[in-house]
Amino acid sequence: MTLRTLTLGLALLATPLAAQDTPSPPAKDEAETCPAGTEPVVTLGFGSRYTDDSKNRSDFDEEADKAVTAALKPIDDFINDLARLTDTLHDPETEAQDAKAAADCVVSLILPWAEADALSDLRTQGANLSAPSRVGGIAFAYGAAIAAQPDLASPEIEAWLLARAQQGMAFFDTEAPPRASQNNLRAWAGLAVTRVGLILDDPALIDWGAGSAELVACTAAPDGSLPNEMWRGRLALHYQLHAVAPLVVTAALLPDRDLFALCDAAIPRIVRFTLAGLDDPAPVEALTGKAQSVGGKKKARDFELAWLPAYLRFNPDPDLAARMEAVEKLGSSKLGGDQRLLWPLVPPGEAKPATVTPTEATPTEG
Repeated sequence: MTLRTLTLGLALLATPLAAQDTPSPPAKDEAETCPAGTEPVVTLGFGSRYTDDSKNRSDFDEEADKAVTAALKPIDDFINDLARLTDTLHDPETEAQDAKAAADCVVSLILPWAEADALSDLRTQGANLSAPSRVGGIAFAYGAAIAAQPDLASPEIEAWLLARAQQGMAFFDTEAPPRASQNNLRAWAGLAVTRVGLILDDPALIDWGAGSAELVACTAAPDGSLPNEMWRGRLALHYQLHAVAPLVVTAALLPDRDLFALCDAAIPRIVRFTLAGLDDPAPVEALTGKAQSVGGKKKARDFELAWLPAYLRFNPDPDLAARMEAVEKLGSSKLGGDQRLLWPLVPPGEAKPATVTPTEATPTEG
């Protein structure tokens, strides 16, 4: 852990960043409107999305899946609102008064959740596995708000984020199922803890987040496949893709850790395997023996590729950059909103005009 790691990681998110594509500013009434607060969700508990006899958790129980989605919806709606405000903060064309209003709004929306000790009563395994990525989305928004307006820093919010980070760490270290402790869910928990750690300048949190990314990435096979995702049958590539986002963004947040180079460049190998599978899922189908739910003609959704700007920021690749340009929306509420704003690839003066795209939730958890 070095001071430079902390400084660079914080700097990447603590200053307004020009977008690769200069977005048009939000409409005046949108910029001035703070959405109604979402009632804090304190208690969360639900079962599995999958049928009882699905040994590799690849067969959805339709009713159970709907129940899980419904339980998480208020939280996901909340972080989507926060991400849209965060996009306003990161947009270089946002006027100062609008940025101030957005920052004020973010903190005013999060504070009641902190005061209620939201997400503290996680009653099932599924709830403990799902909560960390949502905490990460909240942390991204809060970090953006106090970077724009430091006087808004809230001891109550920061104590709550610390408690939620520690809660997630304890669960994944001691209670998570063996595969979940090393798969995409651990990677998302690591990203959340990293983001909270950067806000609090807490080396222990940052170490745990970086260690989680390393733990997951270093399970990769030589071809870049993740064994803890490949066992998922027809959903293997879907969950491999779901693991890429937190691995890439954690590595981007901590440039001095050189996480992209660890374990014989595991993260780049994971990225290459995933993108190749999206083009042609045949190799994944050969590994799993199952036709995949994504890949080939079944295109990944735009928000599932939201990590591309962060990856290209540290791993330049003209072909991949061209591929990214073809993706219209690169927003994820759990990654801090519009990723083109967070991880610009070209100077502002060279950016092409584009339209701000709505942030979307990340895909179903493992």
